[in-house]
Amino acid sequence: MAEERYFLIAPPEGEPDVVVLDGAEFRHCTRVCRVKAGERLKLLDGRGSIYDAAVEHVGPREARLRIVGATKAPEQPPVDIALAVLKAPRFDLALEKCTEIGVRRFIPFISARSVWRGDGGGAAAKLDRMKRKVAAACKQSGQPYLPVVEAVSDFDGLIERLGTYESVFLADRDAALAKTNIAASSGAVLGIVGPEGGFDPDELRRLARGGAIALSLGPFRLRSETAALCLLYRLVSDLLAARAARREAVRR
Repeated sequence: MAEERYFLIAPPEGEPDVVVLDGAEFRHCTRVCRVKAGERLKLLDGRGSIYDAAVEHVGPREARLRIVGATKAPEQPPVDIALAVLKAPRFDLALEKCTEIGVRRFIPFISARSVWRGDGGGAAAKLDRMKRKVAAACKQSGQPYLPVVEAVSDFDGLIERLGTYESVFLADRDAALAKTNIAASSGAVLGIVGPEGGFDPDELRRLARGGAIALSLGPFRLRSETAALCLLYRLVSDLLAARAARREAVRR
């Protein structure tokens, strides 16, 4: 069976019959994947729709594709991850794998022990790079929901937004092993992971006052990028299980 190839498109209006690939996606399609007329591929609109498409024509700057089928993925669990900025290779890993698992929004922030060299004009370039990373991860994995990647914020900005979530969980090795208690949650959930050196005492106090619940991911010390993946997977899994339980209760 041929490997499925995915490409990102802007969310179309209505139910399209034809889609045109241009710009970076056209170059990836024709120069990297070497797609030719007559071949089939899949298109992702980043909002859960997956289109089956047949390539009708490949020109010098764009390709014309006819839509032959479409499906809508199940609604994405509303889980966001706030991760203190890390060195680029490890931060890239967190971005890519959280995208594959199904993060809704990725919130990078600076804490007292973070290492960040994105001041000035470099911040915009880093944000653009992060967005390219999650787009590539969507296409590689077939993830139909494109995460929102926010600009790097300071710690005060993170604290200010805690009240906008129904539940907030902080990855903490020293916390008690316990259930997340989000089974009845119908709103957005935020998971927070600190820098390699951990949060300082004042930051921990502020997070606790803001309603963050410390949650252990096991007895061992995890790197921040590993903790982000584990925390996201746990929160997404719990929400999906709760969703399935509610459906079963309705059927009964």
